[in-house]
Amino acid sequence: MRFRSISTMLVCMVVVAGLMILHGCAGFGRSLESPEISLANISLQEAKAFETTFELDLRVFNNNDVPLEIRGVKCELEVNGNKLAKGVSATQTTVPAFGTEVVRMVVYSSMLGMVSSMLDMIRSAQSDQIAQNLNYKISGRLSIGGDSTMPWSFPFKSQGELDLEGISTGKTSP
Repeated sequence: MRFRSISTMLVCMVVVAGLMILHGCAGFGRSLESPEISLANISLQEAKAFETTFELDLRVFNNNDVPLEIRGVKCELEVNGNKLAKGVSATQTTVPAFGTEVVRMVVYSSMLGMVSSMLDMIRSAQSDQIAQNLNYKISGRLSIGGDSTMPWSFPFKSQGELDLEGISTGKTSP
């Protein structure tokens, strides 16, 4: 492209630079901090011959100054290092800005996986490593709604310990 004068060339460069800046602002939007997710509760729903279902309550902490529209969750549950259950949920929940919300979902475990986990626990008990606690880990992806300037999903991991003695006596661990 040939320019008739230097001033025409400068005007074109300023216009192109301005368009690039405007496109960058509109295209990238604000970045969101990943929400924190923890296990709030777990309950046995149903045990069948080949499958067991659990309901998980996941506490979602939104550390952002905008609400998050949750569209779904994919989650896997491990207990004492063994994959126990997994599931997906097309839940529709809005977590307010700087707020929390509980997301309920159902996860599924094969009976073979449950038996394998129990055998591992029995082996630990026989080797004088009797566990007073169950270590759990949840991991997965939280899918959110929004426009093209927002991420579509966030990975998450959380782990903790359930005190078996506290469960049997009604006490909770600190």
